[in-house]
This record gives sequence, C-alpha cells and structure tokens, in this order.
Amino acid sequence: MDNYPKDLAPEFEDSGAVKTPFDVWWARVRSSFPNVPEDVAREWLHRHWKHSPYCYLTSKSYLFDLKKWPKLTNIRTLWSDFKADNEGARRKGKELVDLKPGWMPYVPKYMLEHHRFPAPIILLDNRDGHHNKDYPQEKKLPRAYVLMEGHTRFNTGIYLKSIGKLEQADAWLMTRM
Repeated sequence: MDNYPKDLAPEFEDSGAVKTPFDVWWARVRSSFPNVPEDVAREWLHRHWKHSPYCYLTSKSYLFDLKKWPKLTNIRTLWSDFKADNEGARRKGKELVDLKPGWMPYVPKYMLEHHRFPAPIILLDNRDGHHNKDYPQEKKLPRAYVLMEGHTRFNTGIYLKSIGKLEQADAWLMTRM
C-alpha cells in the first residue's frame, strides 16, 4: 500500500524474505498506516512488501472491517482474470489440496485440518467502481468484491467450499471512506 515508502521498509534477507520481525517493524511504522489493522499489516504490508500488484492503493482512503464471509463465489480474483466463475482459482486450489502430504504447503494443510482460513483474506469493496476512477492509470478492476491479499487461502478455500470442506471464511473488507 501507499507504494511502499522506502523509509518504512523492513530489512530483507539476501533471498528476498523479510528479515525484520513484524512486531519490531510495526512498532516503528504503525503511525504511518493509521487505518490499517495490525492483522492486515502483518499479512499484506509486512509479508508482501514490494510484491503486491495493489501496492498503489492509498491506505488512508480505506476503512477495514473484519467480516464473516458467507460465500466465496461473489469475490473476483486476478487468478481467474476476474471472471465470475473463479475457475482458475478453484483449479489452483484443487492442485494445492491434491499435493502429497510431504509436498503440501502450510496453507492448504491447515485448511484441510481446520476447515477455515489461517488468517482472513483481504477484499476491496469496488462495487461502486471507485477504483477505476481513483486509479485510472492502473489495471481496471470489476465492480465487485476484489481479492487484494490471500490468494493461496482464497484458491484453496474456494475449492474446499465447492466440496463441502470449508466451514468458515473470514475477510478484512476495505471500504472507501
């Protein structure tokens, strides 16, 4: 978010992984992101610093509300080229769930065991189409709920939901102020 200001960046390992522990980093930068809840900062800003396709969004323009999300089919994602059927996301979720246990990443393994997300996904409420007006130079987004962060959780979740193995989906909903 906020185009990842260089002076707020955590330190990185040579591999590109974030080196600065979240609690240390968040204590230093929290005041620069007053609308961003700690969980959103952990999952989106800290973990994906410089790697989000939505880095240009201005954090002070949004409120974040934690919601129980009743269905996933009303969310659009880049994984499915924002198509309503979410087939690309569902296919990737099945691929992750079908991996052999020793090869299965943490997220699908957790979701198979607990039937919920390990952390809420983050959604942009763009049903009013504000994104395309506010950010005309960026890729156009549909008038819908659009997945900002949590693509592996979403992909796994939409597949598990389709086979009756996802009981709960939580989401941070970003609404324009």
